[in-house]
Amino acid sequence: MSVRHREWPVALALTPVLILILAPFVWLVISSFKTEAEIGQADPFTWPADLMWRNYLDAWQIGGFGELVGNSLLNLIGVVALSLITCAPAGYALAKIRFPGREWLFYAFILGLTVPVQAIVIPLYQVLFGLNLVNTLAGIVLVQVSNGIPFGIFLMRSFFIGVPDDLIEAAKIDGASHIQILTKVFLPISTPAVQALVIISALSTWNDFFLPLIVLISPDVQTLPLGLVRFASTYASDYRLVFSGTVISFLPIILLYILMQRRFTEGLTQGAIKG
Repeated sequence: MSVRHREWPVALALTPVLILILAPFVWLVISSFKTEAEIGQADPFTWPADLMWRNYLDAWQIGGFGELVGNSLLNLIGVVALSLITCAPAGYALAKIRFPGREWLFYAFILGLTVPVQAIVIPLYQVLFGLNLVNTLAGIVLVQVSNGIPFGIFLMRSFFIGVPDDLIEAAKIDGASHIQILTKVFLPISTPAVQALVIISALSTWNDFFLPLIVLISPDVQTLPLGLVRFASTYASDYRLVFSGTVISFLPIILLYILMQRRFTEGLTQGAIKG
C-alpha cells in the first residue's frame, strides 16, 4: 500500500473534526453579512439574500476598529522585532558559544515555560507601575516579549545546534566576530526557524487578552481583543455588528497564518529534528 493510500483513513477520520472546527467560523462569517431579521431565522447557515457589506463599515466606524487595529499592529511589530533581537542571539550563544554555566542557563530559560503568567501577574504589574509603563504600548510590548522569550530561545537554539561548527571555524578564519557569524551565516540559513518564531509571536500577541487586560486601561491604547469585548458588551443586542467586528478581529491573523503556514511547519519540524 502506497503512502498516499495509507493517508486516506486518517483523512476520513479527521474530516468530522475539521467540520466541527470550521462550522462556527463559517456560521459567523455568513451571519456577519445578514440583517438582524435573517440572523434570527431557524437555519443559521442560510445564505443571506443580499451581502450586507454595510455591517462591516458600521462596525468599523462605531467600534473604532481603526484605532484598535493600529494599536494591535504597533504591539505586534514591537513584540516580533524584540523577540527576534533577543531570542536569535541568545539561541546562538546557548548553542555554539561555550562558557561556564551554559547548560544551567538554558535549563533556567526552559523552566520559564512551566511558569504561567497568571502566577506572576502581581509582581509584574508592580514592576511596570514602578517604571511608569502601565497603560502604555511600550509596557505591554515588554511584558509579552519577556513572556515569549523562553520558547523563542528554545526554538532558535534547537535549530542552531544542528548547524555544523565548521561554518563557525571558517568564518573565524576570515576574521568574523560572533555577531557577524550570527547575522551573515546563521540567520540566512535559518529562515524557516525565524519565520516560525515570527508567526508564533504574531499569533500569541494578536490574540492575547489577559496581559493587555492587566496593563492597558485607557480605550485609546487598548488592543483589538480588549476593544472587541468592550464593543460586544456595548452592542450585545446588535448581532450583525458584533459578528462583523469579530470577523474583523481574527481575519488578519488568519490570513497571515495561511500565507506562511508552510514556512511555519518547516521551522518547527526542522528545529525538532535538529534539536
